[in-house]
Amino acid sequence: MAKGSRRGGRVRDKWRDKQWIIVNAPPAFEQVPLNYIPISDVNNAKGRVIENTLYDVLKQDPTQHQTKIFVQIDKINSGIASTIFKGHEYAKEFLRSLIRRGSSMINYVHEYTTADGYVFRVSATAFSQRRINSSKQHEIRLKMSKVLAERIPQLSLNEFVKEVTMGKMSSDLMDISKKIVVIRHVGIRKTKLISSPIQQVEDLSGSENQSISENDELSETSDNK
Repeated sequence: MAKGSRRGGRVRDKWRDKQWIIVNAPPAFEQVPLNYIPISDVNNAKGRVIENTLYDVLKQDPTQHQTKIFVQIDKINSGIASTIFKGHEYAKEFLRSLIRRGSSMINYVHEYTTADGYVFRVSATAFSQRRINSSKQHEIRLKMSKVLAERIPQLSLNEFVKEVTMGKMSSDLMDISKKIVVIRHVGIRKTKLISSPIQQVEDLSGSENQSISENDELSETSDNK
């Protein structure tokens, strides 16, 4: 009995069709090369969010592995992708190591706008040496609010990124918190980019176009009556 021939043609190797690109860090981190990744389409790759650690970016201190950095591909030119800072957060293992019995965790979350119009949701966290009452926790949150509200609107995007990831802003929060109670740790636990000036302009333009379209429809309806 003759053997049947295999159905179908040659299997296509999808990896051979992919293009490899270099992903650079955002301008705040001197645009150093971060990743070498495959993409199937340039347009689809735009907007892709890539996770690294702060150590991957700076390569200075092993403790920087405790901080995750998120960058988003903005443009791709000649095989090199430029990125924007999308946010950062403590690694889960590091955050768990900070939680201890008999102490209090104080969280404060608010949205702030940088001097050049970038809106970030900022999450600050403090850990006391011993458990503290709600009034002390509230006092710490008020101090955090005051420091962040005064500082962030004065910073450009690049300055903001450096201060929240490299410890400057955390140090400022520690200075005011330790005047209230004994503090074990204070830091900017997480940031998230909510909107950029470009997005705001695009949203405004879209709203204006929709308004013009609606006015045209109303005008046509009125003329037909």
